[in-house]
Amino acid sequence: MNFTLQSTAVCLSRRTRAFTMVEVALSLAIVAFAMVAIIGVMPMGLNVQKENREDTIVSQDAAVILEAIRGGSSSANLTSISTACMQMQGLVTALAVGSNSPPLDIVRRLCIPRWDTTYLTNLVQAHFRAMSGNLADTATAGSAMAFSYVVTSEVTNYTASPLIPTNGVAFLTNNLHEVKLTFQWPVYDGGPGVFPTRVGDKRLVVRTFISGQLVKETNGYTFRGVTYQGQ
Repeated sequence: MNFTLQSTAVCLSRRTRAFTMVEVALSLAIVAFAMVAIIGVMPMGLNVQKENREDTIVSQDAAVILEAIRGGSSSANLTSISTACMQMQGLVTALAVGSNSPPLDIVRRLCIPRWDTTYLTNLVQAHFRAMSGNLADTATAGSAMAFSYVVTSEVTNYTASPLIPTNGVAFLTNNLHEVKLTFQWPVYDGGPGVFPTRVGDKRLVVRTFISGQLVKETNGYTFRGVTYQGQ
């Protein structure tokens, strides 16, 4: 009988051990405070991730465009250039860019010199859709999810301007050119046949030198790396 009473007393004593309502409320308050802090940081982290992804896409696409400018008709990226380019503008006749546009016409216009024989300033711009990245970034031109950017191409010879005398370095001047591509994003407007007018403050400038002859073509210019003017 004594054993039974002792067991019952032990069981009753264990049942009284629990968290009080005050302790539960304090625990919920601590968890809620931590969740608010985490949720507040998440948008910043997502924005940083988005910017890093866009920087990577633009850097990869810059290498593709530069290779197409340097390689011309022998480039392996002409199909990607033709598919991704949506509009072009400049002091040349507007180019109706689409999936059936000749890829070389796009590259030739990007190679138009900054100063031509009439000493006019040529700033050729192209609106590109992302050529790398995930499926959402490379979506079709009409999709609002597609990531796009504007490229401004500037091609100059060895001297800063044709007005500057060469002083015996004409051979180098005529066969060495600097290609400067300025990428700007994000694009806030524009559409089929309408060049963007509102572009964000994100920017990447890529420069390189290309040796060879810059030859005038029907719709622009082409670099010929195997030939040199004056030889």
